[in-house]
Amino acid sequence: MNRLFYLNVCKNLILTDLIIFKQTFLNKFIDLAIWVVLTVIVTAYIMPYFGLSVDFGVFQLAGVIAAAGLFELYANVVDLVSDFEGDRVISYSLTLPIPSWLAIASKAIYYFIIYCILAVLMLPIGKLCLWNQLNLYEISYFKFIVAVIFQSAFYACFVLLVASIVANMQKLGMVWARFIFPMWFLGGFQFSWLSFYKALPWFAILNLINPMIYITEAVRVSILGQASYINFWLCLLAITAFSVMCMYWGIYKLKKRLDF
Repeated sequence: MNRLFYLNVCKNLILTDLIIFKQTFLNKFIDLAIWVVLTVIVTAYIMPYFGLSVDFGVFQLAGVIAAAGLFELYANVVDLVSDFEGDRVISYSLTLPIPSWLAIASKAIYYFIIYCILAVLMLPIGKLCLWNQLNLYEISYFKFIVAVIFQSAFYACFVLLVASIVANMQKLGMVWARFIFPMWFLGGFQFSWLSFYKALPWFAILNLINPMIYITEAVRVSILGQASYINFWLCLLAITAFSVMCMYWGIYKLKKRLDF
């Protein structure tokens, strides 16, 4: 009985956040579309004149999809940290008759849902930009959906960890400088891990501690095929391990920070 009650309360917390998200969805979609369109157009139609492969636009689209949640993460961290220092709406959730970890986990589930929605929407936008360059029949939609689910789960767990580390609003700059930019720039957004390994073997091996490289490789496998990329299932295993670690430490540190 308690489990059903807990799940119902958790569901209502998530629905409340989704109702609020619905009010900002259009603006987020427009922002997302601008980023996808400009990135894909430049890489698909302009950069080939400077020597890049004509297929680089499709390659880049996969990197854009993989990084969608990472860039949305910054706004979510801002919302959480500002709430910790201001109205502390989250305190209401923590006073409900459910375990405190479940109240925090419901927040992660909400982030997971919006990250999935945003990532999936990027594919049709990319198709409109690339048109004949992107063959929809060559995409493994099963692997694509699985990759989106796993990457969204990681970002949802990671946002909790990052929010627990940022002490106050004045230190929000560290979110971009210490987390988002290094993970994105070395996460395979513009290159595959294999090409990185051929250029700088030891650096590439060290970069395997970067969760983004597995996310990017998994999405590329789903769109471009397995050849030349890290094994898809190995990527999922690595993403799962990083997600579990982030969720555990994120909830642990948030419970201490919020005095629960």
